[in-house]
Amino acid sequence: MEEFVPEEIAFVVNGTLLRLSRHDVESSVRGLRPEPIQRHAVEIAGARYPVKQAFEAATGLDRLDFTSAVARRNLGRLGFVLLRIGS
Repeated sequence: MEEFVPEEIAFVVNGTLLRLSRHDVESSVRGLRPEPIQRHAVEIAGARYPVKQAFEAATGLDRLDFTSAVARRNLGRLGFVLLRIGS
């Protein structure tokens, strides 16, 4: 059975309603050089990015304004592969 992946998601971060699509995420990281991965990564178009770097690029939020758990949850809802590096 295939998992349903919504075309667009809506969520609230620090009281702000945001909308994000898979296309938004892919477009936002195009040409972006992945930073070194500390622990949590997301695979987008064959490249691995720290989840906070990708989520920051896609939403325009400062990465200090959200946790990696928020980034992982929402990127995962869009069907991206999430990875845990190291322990």
